[in-house]
Amino acid sequence: MYTPGKLDAVMDSDFGLGFLPIPKRTLFADDKQTLSEDDDSGLGMECAVDLTSDEDTSSSMIASLLERPFACFSPMEIQRPKKRSERMMEPMDESARKRPRFAERTKTLQKSLSFGDKPLGDQEQVKDVVGRMVEESNLIGDGSQTCSLPTIPGKHPDLKSITNQTVVDVISGKYDDTIGSFLIVDCRYPYEYNGGHVPGAINAHRPEDIPSILSQHQSMRTAASDKRHIVIFYCEFSSERGPRMCRNVRKADRDLNKDSYPFLNFPEIYVMHNGFKDFYETHQNLCEPMGYTPMLHKDHSDDLRHFRSKSKSWSGGSKRRVSGSRLF
Repeated sequence: MYTPGKLDAVMDSDFGLGFLPIPKRTLFADDKQTLSEDDDSGLGMECAVDLTSDEDTSSSMIASLLERPFACFSPMEIQRPKKRSERMMEPMDESARKRPRFAERTKTLQKSLSFGDKPLGDQEQVKDVVGRMVEESNLIGDGSQTCSLPTIPGKHPDLKSITNQTVVDVISGKYDDTIGSFLIVDCRYPYEYNGGHVPGAINAHRPEDIPSILSQHQSMRTAASDKRHIVIFYCEFSSERGPRMCRNVRKADRDLNKDSYPFLNFPEIYVMHNGFKDFYETHQNLCEPMGYTPMLHKDHSDDLRHFRSKSKSWSGGSKRRVSGSRLF
């Protein structure tokens, strides 16, 4: 129940007795009236009545207030707190205008550009290329086209593997309609290469040989004209040395063209599956010279020791294992 002091507070408030709302609906169970969908929400009347000329009615209203302290008034009479969004819409004073809101200040901050500090347009293009390379496994290194050669699941998921028959088809000109120039890289040690290799292959097994491979880009690009130019790597089994050279050439190519990503001198590179051993067994008559010298040949133990010491320093003394991710 309201006390007289509380009544005085009500009379002094915005709900003066000269303009008191009549509580048409309340939330009490003793109201005998029932609500319908066409009535108001039960929180009070939507209008008010001027009671200044009727003292009896005013007294009755005061008694009603005393008996029903929780009777609800019309929502129009009660000022609810403004939401934050409404407060933000109110006009600001001069000092507030000079001080931009935090949300406005953050718009001036720019995210650092990646992929060679490309402008926004190029960056969007780069994101599109990377997205394609993630979703499609048969794209070349710059994401522009699918591979011109048929690939197979190889020993290295991050590399594109082809069969030795596909290599023979490239050499014989079967893919001349799409491939304008090609380079075959034998990554075995010199004594193995000299014992027999794929026709037309060059020998490159050291890290110092990577720049010479990349330097052939311009002449191969010119020879290919509007066709593809590709590089094929292999070693004895295409398990370690060939894939390692392939990865390091791609890494050096990326570093060389880091300001023009995803451009590459050689976007299309392959590894010959199962290496020269398998090639010799199926195409012995094509080998130059017609022979096969294994890495562990007893007559080349000193050569093996020498070249292995060089290769261990290149690979950090341990073999590199890559699985699960493709080579971009």
